[in-house]
Amino acid sequence: MKRDRQYFIQLIKDLWIASRPFSLTLAVASTTIGILVAYRQGLIQANFIDISKILMITVAGILAQLGANFINDYFEGSFRYHRPAGRKIVFLGVERTYFDVLVFLCGMASFVGAAGLGLLLVLMSSWKLLIIGFIGIIGSYAYTGEPFVYKRRGLGVPLSFLLMGPLMVYGAYFPFSMSFSWEPILIAIPPSFFIPALMLSNEMRDFTRDSGLSLGTLSVRIGSEKSRKLYASLVFGAYILTVLYVVLGLYSWAALVVLFTLPIALKAYKAVSTFKGLGIPYTNNVHWTFNLIIILSLLVSK
Repeated sequence: MKRDRQYFIQLIKDLWIASRPFSLTLAVASTTIGILVAYRQGLIQANFIDISKILMITVAGILAQLGANFINDYFEGSFRYHRPAGRKIVFLGVERTYFDVLVFLCGMASFVGAAGLGLLLVLMSSWKLLIIGFIGIIGSYAYTGEPFVYKRRGLGVPLSFLLMGPLMVYGAYFPFSMSFSWEPILIAIPPSFFIPALMLSNEMRDFTRDSGLSLGTLSVRIGSEKSRKLYASLVFGAYILTVLYVVLGLYSWAALVVLFTLPIALKAYKAVSTFKGLGIPYTNNVHWTFNLIIILSLLVSK
């Protein structure tokens, strides 16, 4: 009994690691920004339908990213560093451990959950949302999922920006507006720069391994020095663009509080430049603090 309990606890811990819960701030930030733009435009009312939409949009975004995280762990095998290999079975034509299979099934279940909520939102808004949701889920799977694996085609960094930045923000905005608007897309650009920066920090951590295996990630394709410059352009470009947005009136003056997070960004850049793992948590820290300030500035300027 004690052994079974310990095994179950270890299993939960391993699934927690595979889910990468601290990265889910990416989805929460993007969906929140889209919802806030709709709120600022007077498209959200304090009624049951709109509150239900807010909850479904947020959970669907989290599930879509959760699915991507599990699928990434399944195909790249990072969870192997946290538990014994265990017994193996043939799954999808390849020998895999039972835990491998569980990680894959958790990923697919997350996508199914996101799709289910998406279909409900389609019924409550417009069929056009179906296109946005389809692109989002397929894109989330294809990041490292076979047979696509666009990360190894050097597309992981740019597509992560498009899919989890402007597309996810617009997808969160659309159920309330049911029409096209450039505003949520433009508002989302500065904080969304940290999404590809986080993906790039991941690639830079694995640079030596990926180079040795001839994996075609963007970092491997452009080299270490250009990877550093691209990372710096994304992170510090977000601050420059924020100042420009304030001058142009797209952001309120409250958005300038993000400048106080520059020391965190500098720390992240120094960590990423060493091509070691610390760059990932540091980049995630600057992402969520920057996004939180932008979100609060959008709220106070309503």
